[in-house]
Amino acid sequence: MSFLRTAQNILSPVLAPAGYAYGSVMACRAKLYNRDSFTRFNPACPCISVGNIGSGGSGKTPLAGWLLAWANSLGMQSVLLSRGYGASPSKLPYLVTAESPVEESGDEPLMLASENPYARVVVDPIRIRSGKWATDQFKPDLMVLDDGFQHMAVRRDLDFVLMTPDDFSDGWNKVIPRGTWREGQNALGRADVFFVKSPAGDFNSMKDLIKDRLGKYKKPVFQFNLQAEGLRLLNGEDSLPFGNDKYLLVSGIGKPEQFSRDSSEFMGQIASEHMIFKDHHPYNAQDVKMIRQKAVQVGAVKIICTPKDAVKLRKLGCDEFYTINLHVEFEESIFFDGTKSCTSNVSPVSFADWWNRERLAQAYQSRNRQK
Repeated sequence: MSFLRTAQNILSPVLAPAGYAYGSVMACRAKLYNRDSFTRFNPACPCISVGNIGSGGSGKTPLAGWLLAWANSLGMQSVLLSRGYGASPSKLPYLVTAESPVEESGDEPLMLASENPYARVVVDPIRIRSGKWATDQFKPDLMVLDDGFQHMAVRRDLDFVLMTPDDFSDGWNKVIPRGTWREGQNALGRADVFFVKSPAGDFNSMKDLIKDRLGKYKKPVFQFNLQAEGLRLLNGEDSLPFGNDKYLLVSGIGKPEQFSRDSSEFMGQIASEHMIFKDHHPYNAQDVKMIRQKAVQVGAVKIICTPKDAVKLRKLGCDEFYTINLHVEFEESIFFDGTKSCTSNVSPVSFADWWNRERLAQAYQSRNRQK
């Protein structure tokens, strides 16, 4: 258990009222948006929000990237709108390309732009402005709001809400500062589809708990996870075998312990050392020197970082570093909406089988009818 979680549990009697107050403010804000008390942007194309109820580790960036690749496979021009956490764009809105300086674009937008060159990734903290600009410039067929569940200034046709196993157990309905949730549990009623990032076996063992927590919303729940294909050098594209060399882990992400567990599984052994930096850490030459020195000290043959860290370290000449080649994989599901049940005589339907362009078009048409 992290130091923060331990402190939150100890101070729960003190923090709970503050969390309730914060959740109440967010609920009031949501009601005002639903009443059109604030100005909202109405996209001229289908729009999907990919967000979460809590903070970090739910896989929203990989899932957003999956949507961009899916749109491209159907010949659709897609635009992703990001607030660009930690970014300092030279102008706004800011179009991100693979060549963009990470300090201007932010690490996650740069990663998405690098991995999905056919898509337009736009950074701007004011997404009403970036949405209008992107519509005029690119005439997209699909607009994706990255980390958009709480950003209601842009209307969306579907809210994809991502959750972690912890959200259903110890973290359930613990709103900031008592926990990591950004809103109270009633906000989940706005979701159109739920996603749980976890191994399939863990998801299946939690099905009763998930049904208990989410059943009343009558929305489908899909399990997904990141599957490893191999290693990739930061300056290469080919997938390479994991091998059995000693390795050093480097990460600057929200949940480094998750990266450590996954890497141990993929590599078949635990890391010689895990160098943990703060989330969105802006690496510099001194950091790289320290990382290389640590690898020598612990006898690590390979230095492995996360894809988010890779876009920053690549620009610092770390060509010999590796990242893990990952892809999104959907397997299990739970349905409450009457189209499928979870009884043993019904075959499960994965998101990849359930999801299609027609479903997106129906949601878009529904929004237009409500104008």
